[in-house]
Amino acid sequence: MEAVSFLSQTLSILTLLIICSFTYLASKKINFPYTVLLVLVWLLLVPISQISFFSFIDDFKLTPDLLFFVFLPVLLFEAAYNINYRQLILNWKAITWLAVFWLLISAFIIALWLFFLFPFVWFEIPFLVCLLFWVLISSTDPVAVLAIFKSLWAPRRLTILFEWESLFNDWTAVAMFLVILWVILDWGIVTWTTYLTWTLNFLSMVIWWIIFGSITWILFSKTIGYIKNNEEVEIVLTMLLAHITFIFAELITHHFPFLPISWVIATVIASIIIWNYGRYKITPRVEAHMHKFWEFFAFISNSIVFILMWLILSSIKINFLDFLFPLLIVIFVVMIARMISVIIPIRIINLLKLEEHIPKNWITLLSWWSLRWALALMMVLLIPDVWDPDFAKILAFQEMVWWSYDFSIRDFLLVLTIWSIMFTLFVKAPTTPIIMRKLKIDKLHRLEEFEYEEWRILSNLKIIQKLNLSFKKAYLTQVEYDELLIKYSEKLNDAVKKMKKILEEKWDDPKILIRRALSLHALWIEKQYLKELFFYNEIDEKNFKYILRKIEKQIERLELSHEQLRSISNKKNDYDFFSKIVVNIYIKTSTNLDSYIRNRTRLIITRKVIKELKILSEIDFWFDKHLFDEIIELYAIFNKQADEKRIKIFSNHKATINAIESKLVNKSLLKLEEKTIKDLYHKEIITPKLYIRFMDEIEKEMYSDVKKM
Repeated sequence: MEAVSFLSQTLSILTLLIICSFTYLASKKINFPYTVLLVLVWLLLVPISQISFFSFIDDFKLTPDLLFFVFLPVLLFEAAYNINYRQLILNWKAITWLAVFWLLISAFIIALWLFFLFPFVWFEIPFLVCLLFWVLISSTDPVAVLAIFKSLWAPRRLTILFEWESLFNDWTAVAMFLVILWVILDWGIVTWTTYLTWTLNFLSMVIWWIIFGSITWILFSKTIGYIKNNEEVEIVLTMLLAHITFIFAELITHHFPFLPISWVIATVIASIIIWNYGRYKITPRVEAHMHKFWEFFAFISNSIVFILMWLILSSIKINFLDFLFPLLIVIFVVMIARMISVIIPIRIINLLKLEEHIPKNWITLLSWWSLRWALALMMVLLIPDVWDPDFAKILAFQEMVWWSYDFSIRDFLLVLTIWSIMFTLFVKAPTTPIIMRKLKIDKLHRLEEFEYEEWRILSNLKIIQKLNLSFKKAYLTQVEYDELLIKYSEKLNDAVKKMKKILEEKWDDPKILIRRALSLHALWIEKQYLKELFFYNEIDEKNFKYILRKIEKQIERLELSHEQLRSISNKKNDYDFFSKIVVNIYIKTSTNLDSYIRNRTRLIITRKVIKELKILSEIDFWFDKHLFDEIIELYAIFNKQADEKRIKIFSNHKATINAIESKLVNKSLLKLEEKTIKDLYHKEIITPKLYIRFMDEIEKEMYSDVKKM
């Protein structure tokens, strides 16, 4: 019987994965929100699962343990994986005000309003239950934000505000949920000591993740350092990091109640630290694929949780028509609470000029958007059910507050939560892109428009060159060549016309716009070649991070319409507090060898920038070519400064530098060898077996001198 049960559960999960995969393909085909389409699929699955032959479909059950210890760590880790802490520092006031006001104002509006309004629709709901629902519904979904914003080219700062507000809400919501649930399990007896314990537990949960998250990251970094160049193991370790952090935080809280740690916060912080400071400890070949791996992992988790969530809803023995009026009240109250808690803090921020001005159309979108998702459902499932040892405490609480309904508090909150999720999916999610277009939030600003047309011109010119070469080699017929040439020539002419139009607009000096675009282009070239040098181990991690931080700071300056710094050694105080600490530690521990490596690296990447900009300057972009010369001249100065410093250090430490240069030259030769082997393999001159052997030998020699951290 167990074998049959296991077989049916396996068949269930495989069937659901197939359904989710084809639903995703269909959503892309018809340009329809994936999660909304999954709900429609659920409407078909429920009656189908009642047929005996297909009864196995809902055999795989979504249990609280499965949600919390398998799926939730993945969703949290992936949501925070690409977050840049510097963007938080730049926008911390707006993010904090949004998150804090959303929780405090919504607490007053949602909990109190529901407590007083429910009796008008014949529902006498205890205040603590209303408070518990407020915490549940305060959690939002940063993953959904990213999915919609990426497809609509939302401004980066707006995306950051949404992301961080969602994550802050999630952190605090889970911590507060556990405290309120603890009060309910304690039979709802609230005294001044309860409030004190509540506050201390909440603060403890928020504080302890700093220590715990740091310890987790240090252990991970040390482990990764010892297993360098074992790609499969590194991928597994990053996958396990989310779950280990989550589970250990839970175990510590369980066995040491005086050290409560928020597993949500610990997991998110571990992810942020890994992305910002730990990812370069991973072998570069692995790091290049890590983002895709986590996207895939999160897609599987999101899909399975979502479809199983609706199967749970179908198993609840409740007449949903009885909840129609309470649901309408909930939706109305939550929407009003969201609007007030967004408009008030942002108006204050703009009025007091605490941060860069937040546009009115952003405020409208922030007020509308508040998609609820998996975390809210997971919190509901934490409420003890029949099989849970603490269920007796829930029954005692229900008896104490004269709970006279046929359904439990858990089922009541589950229905409200799921239907709130459905409202955001069927109403808010589909209308958000429409609102963004109406408010022109998806519209590119001038610099982005310029860059877009610049890359269209560049790509179409390269395609036309490729077409000419293919035609000369007789790869294309005359008819095919003529058709494709007309097509891409029209695209090129259209890009040229649009670029001219951008430059003719009188908003500001077009030369300033072009300089910013070319400077950004040059910095991206720098970043690309710096990463390539790190990839081939021609620069160590410590010096790589130092130069990368400077390049990214320059990019941030240009994106904020500031001028590019005119010297690579500029001492301008342009770092946030945390970066200052990191940079000062680096400078104090830096050696002459570090200085030589940095200047050698700058010499190489600035030379690459000059070379690529000279090639680009030969293309007619229909603006003054002297602007290219200005940027090239600036990088020539950078190149000269780096070379002079490199030569000076070399003359004072010839013996040491000669040994290092010998190794670095060997790295360059290994890079050339790798490219040659790849070329031979693609031309099928060598077999896959020989290719793998060659690549293993090259990689082993390439990273032979990497220090174990």
